[in-house]
Amino acid sequence: MKKLLLLIFLFSFLINPSFAWGKKPKNLLYFGNSIDEIEKSVIDKIETKDVFKAGNKIYFLAYIPEGFKSDYIKYQIVKQDDNAHVAGYTRIRNITCRIKNKNYYSDYFIIYETGKYYLQVFDIQNLHQWLVIGGFKIVE
Repeated sequence: MKKLLLLIFLFSFLINPSFAWGKKPKNLLYFGNSIDEIEKSVIDKIETKDVFKAGNKIYFLAYIPEGFKSDYIKYQIVKQDDNAHVAGYTRIRNITCRIKNKNYYSDYFIIYETGKYYLQVFDIQNLHQWLVIGGFKIVE
């Protein structure tokens, strides 16, 4: 399954004209209710879903065309909150994990509280600058 997903990514970027002109490919973050939904977003080049129901699994895939620099990444989920102590954001999850593929990482999480959230992916060697960030909402 992962090899198929990687092949889909590589194929979609090779046929992209900006890739042929030497422009730096963008880091991408996809969200969906299932891995199949994420694959469809990649193949059809459509926007990924950004509104989810509370208590459902939310799958994500972070694609870094140039590859991660180390074998570990950190991803954080933060909630935009007016009552938070630090700059209006509350950290919900902070996870460090080992990656198996140098170009992408996928996982899922579940959030039960409604609100606006952001997922940030960092290379473990540089925790000051995210590699990719994406926003999503949780509704009832």
